[in-house]
Amino acid sequence: MFQYSRQVASGFVGAALGCSVLAIASTTVAQPNQPAASAQFSDVNANYWARPFIEELASKDIIKGFPDGSFKPNEPVTRAQFAAIVRQAFDQPKIRRGNRFSDVDANFWATPAISQAYTTGFLSGYPGNEFQPKQQIPKVQALVALASGLQLEPQGQIAESLGVFSDAAQIPDYAKSGIAAATETGIVVNNPNVKFLNPNDNATRADIAAFVYQALVNQKQLEPLAKADRANRFIVKGLSTPTAKTQATPATVAKGTGRLMASGTKINLKYIGSDKAKLVLAPGETLPVSFGVANNVVNAQNVVLIPKGSTISGQIVPFTVNSTTGAQFVAQTLKVGANSYPISAISNPVVPAARQSVTPTAVQDSLTTTAARTALGSILGGGGLNPTSILTNVLLNQGAQSLRTTGSAPTTTDSVIILDPAQLVLTTQADVNLAAAKTPGS
Repeated sequence: MFQYSRQVASGFVGAALGCSVLAIASTTVAQPNQPAASAQFSDVNANYWARPFIEELASKDIIKGFPDGSFKPNEPVTRAQFAAIVRQAFDQPKIRRGNRFSDVDANFWATPAISQAYTTGFLSGYPGNEFQPKQQIPKVQALVALASGLQLEPQGQIAESLGVFSDAAQIPDYAKSGIAAATETGIVVNNPNVKFLNPNDNATRADIAAFVYQALVNQKQLEPLAKADRANRFIVKGLSTPTAKTQATPATVAKGTGRLMASGTKINLKYIGSDKAKLVLAPGETLPVSFGVANNVVNAQNVVLIPKGSTISGQIVPFTVNSTTGAQFVAQTLKVGANSYPISAISNPVVPAARQSVTPTAVQDSLTTTAARTALGSILGGGGLNPTSILTNVLLNQGAQSLRTTGSAPTTTDSVIILDPAQLVLTTQADVNLAAAKTPGS
């Protein structure tokens, strides 16, 4: 929703001081029933690649030019200026409490915008409680900020989504998920070559105008560019059709109405980071872990309640049936974008693997606990773990090669549980109100 009536610091004041303010409305702004005139800037001619993005946002009072009638499309944008853009363009709910950054004075012109960008999840700070408001924002950071603030998650394979970029290797690891989501939803606009993101280059005022325009199209707040508009050539076309694997996985239909997911809803899981990885643990171990949601959970009206790729955290705990100690995943927290919700759900139990089925191939590409490694050495004989790839558990931020467990000691040292996340199906044990997010830190 556009915030036409919001009053913030004047963009022209910033311009007079030499600051290239992009998205700050003047203290007198157009009301919804008073459409602004189409903006034309002296340095944005009819053939300029970003002209339709710039002029449409200017006509909505989301961005402004300079007193001399220019827009200065090639100038860089600071983090403070980007925060002001976000404040004018989007009306997202708060997901966390405010924070006073040590380098943002209470009287700084962009303090209200920075506060809102932070509480709504678009931007975060740096170590030392700094925001670095005057730092020029790179394209990768701006795109990740839009994906985060709009709670966009990649729906396809991240590597495949990023494969449209010839310079995908330059995308930092922290940004890959956000860039994939932005790409899939059509937010990324690359000039002059659509195949090159140049992720670490500083974003220009024209770049930011294009990104924000496309983000508003994604949010159904603006209409897409006309098909005949030459600027379409710079919009990165994400994956238009699901992969075969996605097509083979049906959406899970949740019970309940509106944003209420009722008890008894089934949720399919996957491991985050690798489709092949399994977890190997000894019977009796308790293991904190997080899994991804394998496919969209929708209600009866086909509205997505939980997007594919959301995260569910909890513990793998011992489960005893017929005197056999197996394992079961007990979910505790659901994270959808930047929002977290308490969830009560349990998976189907998994029993220890038959000894003859425990082969080097069966445990290849596994995340393995210390106790399970000991048991595997006994089962495979002579420390037969050499063919096994023990992966680092990045998801749990474990630097060691073995998973750390909590709780009671393993009941045996000569059997293992091989847990394939793709074989787990969660069943909710209580209603989940997805309209009420838990504020981080509360």
